Amino acid sequence: MTCKTIFSSLNIIWIVVACLNAIPAVADVPDAILLHHQTDLFVKNNKLYISRSYELKINNRRGDQYAAISIPYSKMNKVSKIEAFIKDKEGITVKRLKSGDIKERSSISDFSFYEDNFVKEFTMIHNVYPYTLCYSYQEQEDAFFYLEHWSPVIDNDVPTLNAILTLDVPLDYKIAHSSHLVDSSTVDTVGMRVKYCWKASYGDQLESEIHSPHKSIYVPGVVIVPNKFKFDQEGSFASWKTYGNWLYRLLDGLSDLPEDEKQHIRSLISNVKEDKEKIRILYHYLQDATRYIYIGIETGGMKPYPASYVAVNKYGDCKALTNYFKSVLSYIGIPSFYTNVQAGDLIKKIDEQFPSMQFNHVILCVPLQHDTVWLDCTSHGPFNYLGTFTQNRRVLLIDKENSQFKKTPALSKKDVLDSRTIQVNCEKENDIIANFHNTYKGESFEILSDLNRSVNDTRKSEIIRKYVIESGIELVDFNLIPSHRDSAFIRLNYTGKANKLFKKYGNELLISLVPFSIPAFKDPKNRKYPVQLDYPVNKLDTIRYQIPLGYQLSVLPKNQTVSSDFGNYSIRFVQNNMEIEVIKNFVLNAGEYTLAQYGDFYKFVKTVYDIENNSYIITKKQDQP
Repeated sequence: MTCKTIFSSLNIIWIVVACLNAIPAVADVPDAILLHHQTDLFVKNNKLYISRSYELKINNRRGDQYAAISIPYSKMNKVSKIEAFIKDKEGITVKRLKSGDIKERSSISDFSFYEDNFVKEFTMIHNVYPYTLCYSYQEQEDAFFYLEHWSPVIDNDVPTLNAILTLDVPLDYKIAHSSHLVDSSTVDTVGMRVKYCWKASYGDQLESEIHSPHKSIYVPGVVIVPNKFKFDQEGSFASWKTYGNWLYRLLDGLSDLPEDEKQHIRSLISNVKEDKEKIRILYHYLQDATRYIYIGIETGGMKPYPASYVAVNKYGDCKALTNYFKSVLSYIGIPSFYTNVQAGDLIKKIDEQFPSMQFNHVILCVPLQHDTVWLDCTSHGPFNYLGTFTQNRRVLLIDKENSQFKKTPALSKKDVLDSRTIQVNCEKENDIIANFHNTYKGESFEILSDLNRSVNDTRKSEIIRKYVIESGIELVDFNLIPSHRDSAFIRLNYTGKANKLFKKYGNELLISLVPFSIPAFKDPKNRKYPVQLDYPVNKLDTIRYQIPLGYQLSVLPKNQTVSSDFGNYSIRFVQNNMEIEVIKNFVLNAGEYTLAQYGDFYKFVKTVYDIENNSYIITKKQDQP
């Protein structure tokens, strides 16, 4: 399973969650309120001590979900002094946490081989509402490369009335910090120590809006990193260069390959001259011989397993697989760069003015004389294809004394084209069959390819019927056809009953279009956030409608073209004897559109939607001789 697979497999769940989020709350009172949240950091002798406390008011039975507390810890992050109690609505303590109520378990995920991460968890609820759950605990970290990544928000739907973050460090202990949406901040020097303090609150509940920016920019947050740290190796966040030097040293000595692996590598490329073809062959070997498994151990998950470990065991996480393939290419004399990226279905920008750990994935950059090859070593996708998960990102190439930012290639309109050729046959008025020949690229290609690889035929059929087949089409059969492993498209052919496309009114038969699936953007008066389209939308249809026997064309819709700064749309109709051909194309440009622009953006999308869903080919029953 690849990183992309993990995220793509959540798409269906996301659809359900989005629908649930769209249901309005029954009452104005939130299910829970975080009355107070306090986080106190204290650095002494290069150890980090953290005290956290919460005062959480539970207003109803739905709010009980927030009374299930999980506290993460690891061998490098020790947790102690867990305390909790419940106060009733009068402020009287009615229950206290007992040590036996705390359970411990590994937090290993179902796509992980081993993680050095655990949780301590407990649940405390009361049967009379409202009640207040108060809990606190302490942490100690002996090795760390950031001090805190703080947000006083436990859930988008839970307001935070008051939150305080403090940091107490020696006078000569240098830090860097970045904050946004905090209410206030102060710095005080007392003797030989410096105390920083940030205060914040969170009141407006975030709403789910399609194609909106990452929600983290709308909630308060503070990130604090030390100027210097020791995390396996001496390191510094003084600049991106110093951070890159630390990571470069962390990888030192991990490129060894067993002799039998070297021999196999030589045999695979013995008759190949071009470097790019060598890389392709070896990348296929990586995909076929290894599997992605997360391994979150050693140096907090930052240090990969050696290349020899992957060569022998045939698995690794993104760090280990990338380091392994980098070592393979180095062995045959091709230099490459271990590359940090903030991956995900939504681009989250890197703050390049604030050197810190802002990445969650590792890929490989291979510069060639006339080209640059980008490889996700966890992927089973095409060679030199990053896809929606890592496209168009600012990434940090790790190099000795020369780490630098580059940008991954952006998906073009051609790269994301979804095209359909549809033949609609009508032998009888109530027996209408549509044959679809669809070709998908971009995100649709990635999701369907992962689906084809990862689920059985029964489950595949269920998902395709429910989420892929066009609304109003009753599926008869389908055939999902993967392309060559290095081709970034997949085909889906299917046949379905399409009676809903034809509507009879007296002697007239109205034929509706098979509409494009267009993102459901909110009306401008209800939209709260800007639009962020990380890659274009591009859809192309060629639909051929057979005029039913006994009917003749009465009215053919007019050809239309709609152009704007946000994209374009065209539709044209051609009659060929007893067949009507419809060719239509919809493009929505990638970009970031402000709320000031959103009115015009929405107008364009709504115009296209109306044409797609309100255009009819009108046929009329022929007069009988």
